[in-house]
Amino acid sequence: MQSLDRVQAEQERLKKMLQGVPKAYVDKVMVPGDLPSLAGEELEGSGSASGYRAYMTETRLNAAQTDDGLQLRSSRELGQRLAYRHQTLNYGIFDAQVDLRATSGDPQLGFGLGAAGRERSARFTLRNLGLPLTPRAFADTAAGDIYSEVTDGLARTYRMSLGHRPVRGLATRLFGDGFDVRAGTGERGAFAGGPFPGFEPLPGRVSWLGGSTRLPNGLLLGLQANQASGVLEADGTGTTQDIASVAASAGFGGAVYADGSSRGRLTLIRSRTTGLGQPREAQGWFVEGGVAGFGLRHEFGVYAADDNLYFGDTQLPADNRGAYWRVDGGGMRHSWGLGLQVEDTNPDRSSETQANRLFGFQANGEYRFNRNQAVGGSLHLERRRNLSVGGPGQADRGARSLYASGYFQTQSWGGGRTRVRATVRRNEILVTDALPASGEEVEIEHDWIRGRYETMRPELVTTLGLARERSNGVSVVTPTAGLSFRFWPDADWSVSGHLRYTSSDSNLTTSRGLSGVVDTEKQLADGWRVGASLSLNQAVVDLNRLVDGEPRVTRSNDKIASVYVRWEGASGTTARGLGTRTGQPGGGGLGGIVFFDADRDGEQQAAEKGVPGVEVLLDGSFRATTDANGRFDFPLVTTGRHQLSLRLESVPLPWGAAAGQTWNAEVPLRGLATIRIPVVRVGE
Repeated sequence: MQSLDRVQAEQERLKKMLQGVPKAYVDKVMVPGDLPSLAGEELEGSGSASGYRAYMTETRLNAAQTDDGLQLRSSRELGQRLAYRHQTLNYGIFDAQVDLRATSGDPQLGFGLGAAGRERSARFTLRNLGLPLTPRAFADTAAGDIYSEVTDGLARTYRMSLGHRPVRGLATRLFGDGFDVRAGTGERGAFAGGPFPGFEPLPGRVSWLGGSTRLPNGLLLGLQANQASGVLEADGTGTTQDIASVAASAGFGGAVYADGSSRGRLTLIRSRTTGLGQPREAQGWFVEGGVAGFGLRHEFGVYAADDNLYFGDTQLPADNRGAYWRVDGGGMRHSWGLGLQVEDTNPDRSSETQANRLFGFQANGEYRFNRNQAVGGSLHLERRRNLSVGGPGQADRGARSLYASGYFQTQSWGGGRTRVRATVRRNEILVTDALPASGEEVEIEHDWIRGRYETMRPELVTTLGLARERSNGVSVVTPTAGLSFRFWPDADWSVSGHLRYTSSDSNLTTSRGLSGVVDTEKQLADGWRVGASLSLNQAVVDLNRLVDGEPRVTRSNDKIASVYVRWEGASGTTARGLGTRTGQPGGGGLGGIVFFDADRDGEQQAAEKGVPGVEVLLDGSFRATTDANGRFDFPLVTTGRHQLSLRLESVPLPWGAAAGQTWNAEVPLRGLATIRIPVVRVGE
C-alpha cells in the first residue's frame, strides 16, 4: 500500500470519474450510430398550464309598480345569470354567459333594458378572446347573442357614432400591431326586459366585413361594408327593405393632449336602400380634427349628410350639414372651455320634413384659490329657428333655451366640504311634447362625514335648496332636499343611497317628487353575496296613451324593488410561461441536451454522451437539471428569444462551459425549441 499526497489523490479521483468519458477526438465519419433524438417523450414541450378559472351565478328578483294617473300597473321579474371564464396561456380566454328571464304581469313596463315583448327570453354568448395566432397576431371570436361591430378606423368620433346592433350569430376579429379586421353575420334583434335582458328577434339579418391598418407614417385607414336584408320599413306598412352600406376613413394621430400633437380624419359613408319603391341612395362626409399648442387643445369638424343615410340597419342622424369647434385650456389652478355648434337641417328645403337652423354655445370654467376653495360654472345656449317650406306656417318661429350653473366650494365647520350651487333654466323642454319650462334653483350642499380610513370611506352629504319654476304662465316656489350616503355597518356589509325630494312634479328636473335609489350588499362566507335595492320615480314618459281619442303624454311614478343572491368562485392560477420576456403572447416548450463535446467542434457525435446532473439556467432565473442522459426540459416558456446558460459548479471537472458560456433559443408559439449545449475540457 502506497500513501498518496493531496495532489495525487485528486488525480486518481479524476481518472476514475473520466473512465466513461469519450476520447478527446473521434472521427465523425467513422463513428457508427445515430444521435439521440431530442423529440422524445421527455421533451413534450408545448404543455399548457391549467390557467385561472372564474365562476359566477346570480339570481335576481324584481318587483315593479308604476302609476301614471290613468292606470296602475305592476310586474314581477325573475332572472338567472350563469358565467364562466377560463384563462389559458396558449389559447386565449374562454368566456361563456347565459342569461334567463321571466316576467309575470305587464312585460311592457320596461324596467330592464327597454320594454320586453315576451314574457320569457334568454341570452347565450360564448367568446374566445385574445387567441394568439402568431406572436404578433390575435383573434377574438364570439357566437350567440352579440353585437355587430365597427372596425377601429371607423370607431366613434367627436360628432358621429355608427352604432352597434344586437344580433344572434357569429363574429370574429383579427388584430395585432397596426391592424384590425372584423367580420360577422347574424339575425337582427334587441336586448329587452330584465332583470337580465334577453334577446328578442327582429325581422332581417345583418352582415359586416371591415378592416383598419396603421401605416408606418402614422396614417390610419379604415374600410367596412355592411349588408342588411329583410328590414322593416319605418313607415309602419310592414314592407321590408334591403340596405347596402359602405364607410371609409383616413386619418392620422391619436389623442390630442401634449403641445404639438394633432389628429385628423375624413370619413365617407354611402348607402343604398331597395324595397318596393325606387332605390334610394344617400351619402355623407365627416371631417374632424384636433390640435394642441400653447397650452390649448382644439377639437373641430364639419359634416354633411343626405336624408335616408344608413350604416348597416341603423338610420343615422342625417339630412343636415354643420360645423363645430371646441377649445380647452387650463393650468395648475384653473381650467376652462368654450364650444360652438351650427347646423342646418333639411338644407335642400324639402317639403316633406321641417327645416330649421341651430346655433349652440357652451362654456365652462373652474378656478381653485387653494386646496379648500374653488369656484366654477357652465353655460349652454341654444337657438333653433324653424324655417317655412312651401308656404306660410312656422316661418321664423323657433325655440331658445338656456342652461347656466355656477358653484362656490369651501371648507367649513366640521372640516367638511360646503358647496353653494345656483342653476338657471330657460325654455327647456325636458318632457317630450310638454310645454317649455323655466326656473331657478339655489342649493347648499355639505359633507358631514368624510372618509376616516382608506379602504371603506363613510360618506354623508346633505343638500337643501329652493326652486322656482314657471310653466304655462304658472310660477311655483318649492323646497328641495337631497341626501347622499355610504357606510359599512361591518367590513362585509355596505349601504349606500342617493335621494332627492321636491314638493312638485312639473316639467323641470328640479321637480321629480321623491326620486333616487338605495342599495345594500352583504358578503357571506365562501363567495356568497346577498343584496337589495329600491328605486323611486324614474320618470318614464309614455307617448302612446289615448284619452278620449286624443294622445296624452304622461309621466309615471315608478317603484322598483330588487333582491339578489350571487356566488362567485375561482380556481387555478394565472397561466404564465417561464422566462423574463414580458408582453409576449402564448408559449411553447424549450428543451435539449448537455453533452460532452470531446472534439470541441460544437456538434454532438453519436459517441458524445449526455452529461447528467447539470443545472441549466433559463434567462438567468429559472432552473432545470439534466437527467441521466443529459436531457433537460422547460415545458412552458413564453414565446420569443431566450438565453440559456449553465451553472458551472454543477459541471463535473475537468469539463466546463464552451466559449461564450451562453446560448440563445427562439421559442415558437405552441411549438417546441430544442438546443444542444456542449461542455468541453478545461485548458485544452
